[in-house]
Amino acid sequence: MKLIAAALSAVLWAAALSGCATNSSDEDVTVYAASSLTDAFVAIGEAFEETNPQYRVHFNFAASSELAVQINERAPADVFASANEAQMQVVLDAGNAGAPAVFTRNELALAAPADSDVVTVFDDIAAPGAIIVAAAPDVPVGELFHRAMDALLTSGVRDQAFLDAVTANLASEESNVRAVLTRVELGEADAGFIYATDLAIAGDTVRRILMPAEARLSSAYPIVAIGDEPTEGATAFITFVLSGAGQAVLTSYGFSQP
Repeated sequence: MKLIAAALSAVLWAAALSGCATNSSDEDVTVYAASSLTDAFVAIGEAFEETNPQYRVHFNFAASSELAVQINERAPADVFASANEAQMQVVLDAGNAGAPAVFTRNELALAAPADSDVVTVFDDIAAPGAIIVAAAPDVPVGELFHRAMDALLTSGVRDQAFLDAVTANLASEESNVRAVLTRVELGEADAGFIYATDLAIAGDTVRRILMPAEARLSSAYPIVAIGDEPTEGATAFITFVLSGAGQAVLTSYGFSQP
């Protein structure tokens, strides 16, 4: 990294001495996107820039709830990609965006450390002493977790005693899905509720615990250009995400078709 930085500095210094300047027609596109989109959107950003060299994409990844607040406080976002429609609605209700489009879906999943045998089947999350982590309720994957628990109860697949035991084992509610995954990977939790896409990213460090069908809920991901007059770059980026090329990248990272 130091060698790369040094080389880059040398190039920039030489350009300055020769009176060169960067292309002034390049346009920055600032994309605020849910944490669960990090890897897929970085790949999409690279592919987008290759086919649209006039644009430069900059990402801000965080929990959708946090991003919605930032956008409503007039953060310099051109595009917002949320992990659920509820947080997108927060931005829409404030009048800060136009009509969004759902571009992908993601399924709730339960993960355990690969080298741990504390949680080997779904019901183990209710066993005394099990350490379970999830995201906070205002974070899309956390909201999905609570909906899944409610679905188990209302369907009669699990009873209130089971839910009470899981709640007692809930050690923390993290600020985003990547924080949940990290705690599971480090062995700080016996199991955590994440997205299916996070399982693919984690690889061999975690293993998936099968859940009852009633708990296998998914979340729709909407995307929108920010402001009354979206920039050409924002429109171009959203068009690319919705295109066959963008959808192929999302599928390769474990996302589902919208």
